[in-house]
Amino acid sequence: MACNMLDSSLYRNSFSTPIMREIFDDRAIIQNILDIEAALAKTQGKMGDIPVEAADEIVKKAKVENLNIPRIEEGIICVGHSLVPILKEFQGVCDKNYGEYVHMGATTQDIIDTAFMMSIKRGCEVIYKNMLETEQLMMDMAKKYRDTVMAGRSHTQQALPITFGFKVAVWVSEHRRNIERLEQCMVRCFAGEMGGAVGTMAGFGKDALTVSDRTIEELDLIIPDISWHTSRDRIAEICTTLTIIAYSYGKMGNELAKLQMTEIAEVAEGFVKGSVGSSTMPHKRNPNSLEALQMLARLVKGDTESAIESMFCEHERDGALWKIEWKAVPEVVILVGTSSAKAKNVFANLTVNAAKMRENLDIQRGLMQSEGIMLALGKKIGKQTAHSIVYQICMDTFEQHADFCEMLLKNDIVAKNMTREEIQKILDPEGYTGHAGEIVDRVLTATANARAKYNK
Repeated sequence: MACNMLDSSLYRNSFSTPIMREIFDDRAIIQNILDIEAALAKTQGKMGDIPVEAADEIVKKAKVENLNIPRIEEGIICVGHSLVPILKEFQGVCDKNYGEYVHMGATTQDIIDTAFMMSIKRGCEVIYKNMLETEQLMMDMAKKYRDTVMAGRSHTQQALPITFGFKVAVWVSEHRRNIERLEQCMVRCFAGEMGGAVGTMAGFGKDALTVSDRTIEELDLIIPDISWHTSRDRIAEICTTLTIIAYSYGKMGNELAKLQMTEIAEVAEGFVKGSVGSSTMPHKRNPNSLEALQMLARLVKGDTESAIESMFCEHERDGALWKIEWKAVPEVVILVGTSSAKAKNVFANLTVNAAKMRENLDIQRGLMQSEGIMLALGKKIGKQTAHSIVYQICMDTFEQHADFCEMLLKNDIVAKNMTREEIQKILDPEGYTGHAGEIVDRVLTATANARAKYNK
């Protein structure tokens, strides 16, 4: 029976993905622990700290399928310790009493921190791959709709014309920064831990630094310059970076969901045949993935706040705050992994209704181009004066539900300084998108260059 939404067969696919569940599965975590103990034994065997035969046996038997998981669970309940029952079980499967050499000089937090970091790294690698694929989808979309005119909106109201490619390019630029943030985390944060009881490596003997470094290197993690048992900034940075990523996706999901509203209908999330939007309203096609992106971001924020709390860890060990991470951090990675997968699916299947975008541009009968009228008039009579005149005409147009062009021409000052043809040209939204296309091109070029640099 599942007691967590991440594992529930009813709800888990809304909060997690199969690959993320696999990464943080108990068996996977135990295998990480065994890999660490094997790497340590292998190093110690080569250094002459333990018999080579013992090291070989430990490496050979370090497979999760060799362990009795239910017995480990019972042991944890009885002993009240997260690692000792695993070590005891592992010791028992090693022949010739070679299990006595398991875990020589290490402390529990070394193993648990390193095991979690291995899982976090794998989870972030999945997220990173999803992000690169999503980036390409977004770039393709920005290019395709480079010149597709739509209403730009500010404070929920139609503002000035933009292009849909321009809107997507804004997301591409933000998404690129998020990719680079995650890359920086990969370079800086995915560190192993092998410091011993209080971080001084006293239990590893005279070659302790070499033992620690080689063990961590064997696990393909970053070698820290000093123990980080109570320096939780790496974890906080990873979680914070992932939260920024989740919120970027959440923001995109929110905007796209708004654009999918029946009254706007400029985009639509890909519809899977057979899916049901409502148990009582058969016509509904809900933006499920777009809503999920918003939901996941908010959940991630809460877990990240908990993870940051662990930065208050005291002295050389603090179980009270350290253990907060055991719940919070895997959830952050899993939830953002889900968010990145859903975002990729959204951009792979998004439907864009260019005709509806064009239709919506005419809702205000020209008012959207009030800036263009004001600036053109301002060149002749002064900007501030022109703003006051055009403002009043706009207000009158709103109240009278009138045509903006005709209202402009009724004004003596406007009629004296501007022709109908001049006004109508400015009121064409197709001609008032500024440098949107050029800006899209600039974003796409910069993003392509960044991707090429990474590939090299």
